[in-house]
Amino acid sequence: MKPKQFATLAAAAAGSLLLAVVTYLAAVPWTSDDRASSQAMLPGLAARGSELAAIEITREKETVRIANKDGRWVYASGEGYPVDEAKARELVVALTEARLVERKTALKDRHDLLGLGDHTAPGSNARLLRMLDAKGGVLGEVVLGRPATDMMEASKGGTYVRRPGDDQTWLADRPLQVSLSIRDWVKTRLIDRDVKSITSIRIEREGEAPIDIKRSADGNQHELAAIPAGKKLKYVSAVDDVAEAISLVEFRQVRKAGQAGSLPVRGRATFETDNGFKPTIEFRGDDSKVWIRMTATGTGASKAEADDLTARTAGWEFEVPQTELNAILVKFADLVEDAPA
Repeated sequence: MKPKQFATLAAAAAGSLLLAVVTYLAAVPWTSDDRASSQAMLPGLAARGSELAAIEITREKETVRIANKDGRWVYASGEGYPVDEAKARELVVALTEARLVERKTALKDRHDLLGLGDHTAPGSNARLLRMLDAKGGVLGEVVLGRPATDMMEASKGGTYVRRPGDDQTWLADRPLQVSLSIRDWVKTRLIDRDVKSITSIRIEREGEAPIDIKRSADGNQHELAAIPAGKKLKYVSAVDDVAEAISLVEFRQVRKAGQAGSLPVRGRATFETDNGFKPTIEFRGDDSKVWIRMTATGTGASKAEADDLTARTAGWEFEVPQTELNAILVKFADLVEDAPA
């Protein structure tokens, strides 16, 4: 057998062994009272739920904090931007009702196999979740590990957990896959429109003449309002790509408006839809960060949509990828080239 073939087989065998060990740890009873009566995962939370003021999730060096402010859940890690209330309520209910239904390993060197190792270690999958009162007191805390879909009823799913400072691990009776990603707490999508509903677009890039785009007569694509003589599109979808980019705008971080004031204005983009919805995006930034602010107007049926966008964005600025700026704030030279003589 060639050395390369041997190495490949050895790696495959090692992978199979690891999978077998994980499966064994998940499935094999570790004590004689595995199926004993279940107990609440966070025993004190139900009785003191009215005192809950914040939820913290920590993994490695990152901590996300969700806070209850005047009866509304906000993303404290993003300076108090509103959280998706349904997601916050769902988590609180799940944590209050979760029960420990099966005892698992108490051997510390096997915690990582269930995703329950040191949550501060580099590359760790474990997450420390803490429920806090208004003074920072802990109402309940738990380390969350891997999902355990194979151990529960098909329609339920479970989660491997352990209590901080306790080597004993457990199977909890429901999914508790709490994320540190902002998109799992906040509605990060600011604009999400059918691109074919966009009737016109204006791109105003600093130092460049405005670019006007219109929907084609058949409504199936977008085109430049005018192409100078002797010029042609660089590629067929050049203008459609701009329309696609502006029809879906999603941010990856948020903060109170005004902090990007020192950054140069890169330009503005405005579009209008069939029903009169007309948002404007202002881009500020440099080569490392891009922040946007938004305003919107609407008439008739679109007024409610414009008012909603204004309510969600007024007083805030949003970080978007550099690629978002490049895709929307195009230069005219990016769209056209000299036509063949």
